[in-house]
Amino acid sequence: MKKKLIRIIILTLTLALLLPFASCAKADKELEIKVYALNGTTALGMAQMIDSASNGTDEMNYNISLYTSADAITGAIINGECAIAALPTNVAVKLFNKSEGKIQLLALNTLGVLYLLQNGENITSLSDLEGKTVYVPGAGSNPEYITAALLNSAGVKNVTIDTTTYNSPDALQTAVVAGKASIAVLPEPKVSVTTSGNPNVKVALNLTDEWEKINGENTLVQGCLVVNTAFAEEHPAEIKKFLEDYKASVEFISGGSDEAIEMIVNATILPKAAIAKKALPNCNICYIAGEDMKPVMNTFCEKIFAYDKTSIGGAMPTDSFYYVAK
Repeated sequence: MKKKLIRIIILTLTLALLLPFASCAKADKELEIKVYALNGTTALGMAQMIDSASNGTDEMNYNISLYTSADAITGAIINGECAIAALPTNVAVKLFNKSEGKIQLLALNTLGVLYLLQNGENITSLSDLEGKTVYVPGAGSNPEYITAALLNSAGVKNVTIDTTTYNSPDALQTAVVAGKASIAVLPEPKVSVTTSGNPNVKVALNLTDEWEKINGENTLVQGCLVVNTAFAEEHPAEIKKFLEDYKASVEFISGGSDEAIEMIVNATILPKAAIAKKALPNCNICYIAGEDMKPVMNTFCEKIFAYDKTSIGGAMPTDSFYYVAK
């Protein structure tokens, strides 16, 4: 009995000594980490990482691919084809609910990027929209839920939100430039492209400002990074390193230097340097991770969930939705 007790004590002391070293495990630089990103604002923050990967100067083996549709990414992140994905926030919660926890929220990377554009109208407040039609790109998207929830919170009624006539940002952008849609909600960088294409198109309202008047600062979050849960559990050191690299990339790109602008264009996230320079300050890219994600994301989800429960897949996210390093 005495010998058994001694063995237990020795084992306990050994584990206590090993634990600090386990937490400091080095990331495997050879491990391929596939990252799928929705092209546009949600991919902006990783432009420096894309540049490093393409030039072979990155420390890790990141394989970053850009897609034009979230549908091309959602299945891949759930089944583990990719380890990390950049997606709209409401899509991330839907995936978490649908997959029963096979993905987690890794970081928030984009705050509000929606703007109300007008062509030949005189909109100066949300109340001016009463009795009018507002074109929004795509049914079941963040722009639809955010616009509707905002109007609902502001008490503005009798507004037609048309999500079907122009069901993509590109289609709506073309219609606004051509004068076919006089009031529209578009995200940056589409806003900069649109106003550059037609000088008669003006920004009437910054919907982030309108949202924050009602719901508080930094509560409108539109883009995020998610991670495959199984991958995160198996590779905590690699996830830690990815987050460090991603944060550094966001900070560099946010600075808006000529080099940063060149990286954005070279990554084909935005087509021209002039548009990138104009759009970047209004894209609100950010880095919010760990426990800091919870209050921001929960407030956002509460607001759109109150308007339409299907907006985030029928249920509010639980604590297990958030990836917080141990």
